[in-house]
Parts: sequence; structure tokens; C-alpha cells
Amino acid sequence: MTSENKTVFQIFIDSAGIYAKHLPEFIKYMSFPVFGQIIGIILSFALSLGYAYTIGASMSDATLSFGITMLLAIPGLIIFTKAFWEYLVAYVALNSMTENTIKSGRIYDISSHKKVATSSKRIGEFITLWLLFGLFTIVSIFPPMWIISAVVFVFLVLLFQVFTFEKNMSAVECFKRSAKLVSADFWKTAGMLIIIGVFSYFLLPKLVEFILGVLQIVKLFIFLLDPIVAKMLPIAEWNEKFAILNIPYMITSLDFTKMILSSIISGLVICFTLPLRSICWTLWYKQLCVNEIKAKSKKKKAKSDDV
Repeated sequence: MTSENKTVFQIFIDSAGIYAKHLPEFIKYMSFPVFGQIIGIILSFALSLGYAYTIGASMSDATLSFGITMLLAIPGLIIFTKAFWEYLVAYVALNSMTENTIKSGRIYDISSHKKVATSSKRIGEFITLWLLFGLFTIVSIFPPMWIISAVVFVFLVLLFQVFTFEKNMSAVECFKRSAKLVSADFWKTAGMLIIIGVFSYFLLPKLVEFILGVLQIVKLFIFLLDPIVAKMLPIAEWNEKFAILNIPYMITSLDFTKMILSSIISGLVICFTLPLRSICWTLWYKQLCVNEIKAKSKKKKAKSDDV
């Protein structure tokens, strides 16, 4: 751990360098957590709804048909649940990987990093941590809570780093510890949050979408998806309602296809840049801890000088 006091932008640049250097390993690690969720959802809907609209629709026994439909959804739900759990674990495992990468310069023994969250001693607190954070997320959805939640979120941004590196703390203590660390440098932490957010949630997704557009890959997917979207959505009915309401706007399947494809690209980029965000917050956590130690040493020295 370096004692050098870096700016949030320098830490972001360092984090981007670590992420880029080990990009193949990070992509490999994140592939199942990300694509597994997508595959699970597609498989679940394809089997269950496909059966419901074909064979199930002609069955006389509605209860049996419904039961089979639900049964066919189980394989996809199992894959989705497993992938979703691995994605949650990644919030902790990636922090441990970052520390190991800084020390050794490489990523290895992924299973040991996962055990930071999944060991028998920690899994209960890990689940509690996510339940409490999920409750906070639900509360923050309501408009009256947006400003307050945004401020609180800054204080909780080091939650998973605290859980990773301060292993004796309970879930509730992790919330308190994160808030204490951030309170020592709230505005720089907020600045880091803005830099990471703008880059990974806006700039990079737009850049990837632009590159895919230049390579004509976007047009290929639009060509493949547009007929499906046109068949699935009642676009003609919506346009009729717009006409009745005198709204001078016509929706096309192409509009929805572009929107869906843009959302998919953004979602994938955001998911695969989770390692980048974890690296940033891990480095920032380490620096705040060093600053905390220095501050305590100064206070201790000042007291001894007074004596």
C-alpha cells in the first residue's frame, strides 16, 4: 500500500491502467455472471412462453398446462439465479483480486477471492449486507428521497471494500465504517463517484455503440431484431391511439429496435466495467485508510507534545 496521496483523477487513471492490463482475465471472470443472467432469462421465457403459446394453448386441462409452463421455466431460472449470485459475489471478489493484482501483478486463484464472501463464516453477513443495501435502493427509488439518497449513497460507496478488507465487521458495522471513511473526504469521494459514473455509465457505452456502428455490427443486429420487435409489439394500435389523441407522432418498430439495442449495449458495457469500478473504489479505500492512520498519528503526537 503506497503512502502517496493521489488525486481522485490519478486514482481513476491508475485503475483504468490495471483494468486494461488485465482486461482478458476480467472479461473471462465476468462472462458467466453477465451472460448467464441473459441466457437464463431468454431460456426461461423461450421454453415456458413458447410452450404456452403452442402446445399449452390447445390443452383442455388449464392447471396441467400452467404447471408444465412453470416447470419449463425452472432451468432458465436456475441459470439466472446462479449467474445473478455470482455477479453479487463479484462486488467483493474483485476487491480482493485488485489487492492481489497490485501486490503480485497478476490475477490467479479466483475461487479464493470468492471465498471472501462465500465462506461459511462470512456468507450470512454478505447476504445481510446485500439485503440492507437492497432495502436502501428500494427506498431511494421514491422521488421524495432522491436527494437524501444520493448523499447517503456517497457515504455507502465503500461498503463492499470495507466488507472485503475488514473481515471481522458485521454487515451493519460495514455501513458505519464506510460512512466514517467517506466523511473524512466527502467531496473527493463524490468527485470520484461522478468520474466513474460518467465514464462507465455514459461515455464508454456511447463509445462502444459508436464503434459497433462504424463496424456495421449495429446495422446487422437491427436487421435481425427489427422483424421480431415488429411482430411482438402492437405498434399499429399505439399509433391509432396517438391519432385519436391528436398526438403528431408515429412510432415505428425501428425506433424500438434501436432503443432496445442501445440499452443492451449499455447494459453489457456497464456490467463488464464492474471490475474498473471495484478497482477505483479499492484504491480510494486504501488511500483513505492511510490518511486515517496519518491523522491518528498526528493527533497522538500532538497529545504527547502537550504532555
